[in-house]
Amino acid sequence: MAISGRRRFDDDKVVKYETAEKDFEVEVSRTLNKWCVTVYQLPDRQIVVQDFYPERWKALARAQDFIRLLNQRKKKEEEGLAGSRDDDDY
Repeated sequence: MAISGRRRFDDDKVVKYETAEKDFEVEVSRTLNKWCVTVYQLPDRQIVVQDFYPERWKALARAQDFIRLLNQRKKKEEEGLAGSRDDDDY
């Protein structure tokens, strides 16, 4: 089956993801003939990391990976604090 060379209308649309704590935002946009993944620290939108990918699906996958990692970071900090509180009882 032949694949059409036509783009979907939403291919150039900017996609944004936020962490559960709303302290980081990950954005996927079309830049310089590549797909750009940018991680911003909120509220001032300071750029933490930026990377480029030749294909949109790879950029979207990496953006979701960043969100997953940032959300896990918060959970590990909470687990670490809970673990240190238990040690104080002895």
